[in-house]
Amino acid sequence: MAKRFSLFIVSLMIALNLISAETDTMTIPQLYKTLDSLLIHQPEIMAAKEAHIREIVNPLKTMQLTADQEYELNMRLYEEYLAFRFDSAYYYIQKNVEKQRLTGDVNRFAASAVRFAHILSVSGLFDKAQALLNEIEPGKLNDELRIAYYNQRVELNLYRSEMAQYSPYFTEYLDSARYYRELLIEIAPKTSFEYITNQGAYYSEHGNVDKAIQLYNDYLKSNTVFDRRYSIITSTLAYFYSLKNNEQQHERLLLMSAINDTKLSITENRALCDLSEILLKRKDVKHAYTYLLQASADAQAYGTRLRTVQTARLTPLITKAYDMERTQAELRTQILLIILSAIALLLFILILFTLYLIYKRHRDNKKISEMNKELSRHNQEIQLMNSQMKESNRIKDEYIGRFLQLSSTLIYRGEERGKMLNRLARERKLEDLYTELKSQRFLNESIHMFHQNFDTAFLKIFPNFIEEVNRLMQPDKQFDISTDAGRLTTELRILALIRLGIDENQNIADILRSSLTTIYTYRSKIKARAQSKDSFEDDIRKIATY
Repeated sequence: MAKRFSLFIVSLMIALNLISAETDTMTIPQLYKTLDSLLIHQPEIMAAKEAHIREIVNPLKTMQLTADQEYELNMRLYEEYLAFRFDSAYYYIQKNVEKQRLTGDVNRFAASAVRFAHILSVSGLFDKAQALLNEIEPGKLNDELRIAYYNQRVELNLYRSEMAQYSPYFTEYLDSARYYRELLIEIAPKTSFEYITNQGAYYSEHGNVDKAIQLYNDYLKSNTVFDRRYSIITSTLAYFYSLKNNEQQHERLLLMSAINDTKLSITENRALCDLSEILLKRKDVKHAYTYLLQASADAQAYGTRLRTVQTARLTPLITKAYDMERTQAELRTQILLIILSAIALLLFILILFTLYLIYKRHRDNKKISEMNKELSRHNQEIQLMNSQMKESNRIKDEYIGRFLQLSSTLIYRGEERGKMLNRLARERKLEDLYTELKSQRFLNESIHMFHQNFDTAFLKIFPNFIEEVNRLMQPDKQFDISTDAGRLTTELRILALIRLGIDENQNIADILRSSLTTIYTYRSKIKARAQSKDSFEDDIRKIATY
């Protein structure tokens, strides 16, 4: 079984790599089709990602790792979880930070701390990220670590500026990001990812967007590795094209980024959210809503507040547009129904006019024959309606008869009981009279008889009532319908009375011969078991007879 799953993963990865390699030549409709197909298969892609991580971890569970091996393993697992699961990435990189802080290894501590600061930043824990970066002395680091350190400083301040918009700190954070960006650009290799992204941002901020676009395009041409950096480059390049009002390239690159995110199980992303905004402007609300739901699911799966907040900002707009679209569709349907009704009325008038012309033209037996046929048809309809009415009347008669019979039985039993009590009083059998008066047997039997008749009559009117109620309940808290068929429990009788329009607690208590407190308690407990507590009783009132 494990071997088959491994083969499946290999086949899936090959197919996904082919998809990424072909996106450069696809049209925008083809890219949308590819992205939609990937989203449909996302559960399998995510399962393949988790299986890949298990293949890394499982062989090492029984091994005694050295400190170096444990450090490298934590780093690798951090990279695997970095854009996939926030909490796992946080766990493994925190272990490295804590252990390297104790060992005093400057380089390993810095490498771990910079990565940990990234995790803290995307989770919105900006102060903790800054405090951790403050522990690093950049002057003691080699160029590679200093580049990573400066890059993380840039990222942290950009995140802080994003969350501090319209506040006095916005400009301060942007200035700080620019300061560290300039330090990075001075020492980073000209072909490195960090140089490209920061130099491109520098060009963009200084109004030279064309140069930033050229820089990013050259990087894409020279790098054929479709990893997380590819998603970042394409999504940022899409932003640059939006600054140039090149909407086609903007949309195309966002699609390429989203496709790469999906195939790599990158849940820490922005492309889907940006695409939903584009589709919203295009009035493709359904598609936009689908992408926003997926972006929201990714943000929740990744598990950070920052991405959830970013997605939530767009949610009200798309939800409102979706509601408007649905309202407009309903309005169009109503207008169409009115038009069809008007056409039907005109056709009906036309038919009547035609019949009138025929009446004027044909005053012979043919007219009578046609009229007889029409009358015959109407008679058939009337007979059908009469049959339906008779059926309804039979049902009403049966229910009325049942309750009349119950009333008659109760009256008869009351008379018999009165005669018995009179006889006991006449014969001065006071103890027997007192015992009979104190006994609840007559009342209990009458109540039982009433309940039995009520249950039978109600379940004939609403034969599927219990099944419909169970559809409204939580799966593990449904009513048992396998025993005592044809009978209702006290809880179901309360719901039956609510369905019949009797919803005042006092009225229900009077009918069921219970206390007001008992009825209130039953209703509260039933509502607590429902899937939708707020609309539960309204849903009960909507249950149909057949």
